[in-house]
Amino acid sequence: MRLLTLALAVAALPVAMSAQTPAPAPAPTDARTLGWQVRADDPKADASKLSFVQMKPGWHITTGPMSGVLFHPGMTGTGNFTAQTSVYFFPPKSTHQEAYGLVVGGKDLAGAGQSYTYFLARNDGKFMIKRRDGDATSTIMAWTDTDAITKWKQGDSPALNVLRVEAGAKDVVFKINDAVVATRPRATTPVDGVVGLRANHFLDLHVRDLTVTASK
Repeated sequence: MRLLTLALAVAALPVAMSAQTPAPAPAPTDARTLGWQVRADDPKADASKLSFVQMKPGWHITTGPMSGVLFHPGMTGTGNFTAQTSVYFFPPKSTHQEAYGLVVGGKDLAGAGQSYTYFLARNDGKFMIKRRDGDATSTIMAWTDTDAITKWKQGDSPALNVLRVEAGAKDVVFKINDAVVATRPRATTPVDGVVGLRANHFLDLHVRDLTVTASK
């Protein structure tokens, strides 16, 4: 009887051990299967090589050799609104200073007539505001130093920066981590349209959130 009991206990071990083994985590979902789109700056670039996955909270982006905009056509801001994104900057894969940021005023982003305004930050503590119209770009505000940007340094955890665009009736206010870094006239700063993200070459980013809210 003792031998039978021992045999039954040993036979049950694999079942018990397998029951304790955690199930593998599900693979991240490619954000493009959820309605998001990627528009590369270079029309010859293979946008499929850019990794853009939904990963709670938010999305993880690894750009590799391409740069461009990432957007969901249904996310738009018009009238008086606030657009905001919170981005973690991971150790860079390039020795160059590459930028990331927020897109507003997007129109025809998948077509030949693409246009948008973009608000960028870099890990060297500089920001820029630019405009794209088709293949042409223009500078609204050149690279400018600011103490508002949290810089990543070797050995640090990923650096979090919150970029915010507040579109009012007369002015458009640009903020980084709640600090005002620029104010531009609404009349000369197109912001009505799709809201999205911008990421340059060889960046590793985690976007915690991207929101658009109406304001008075």
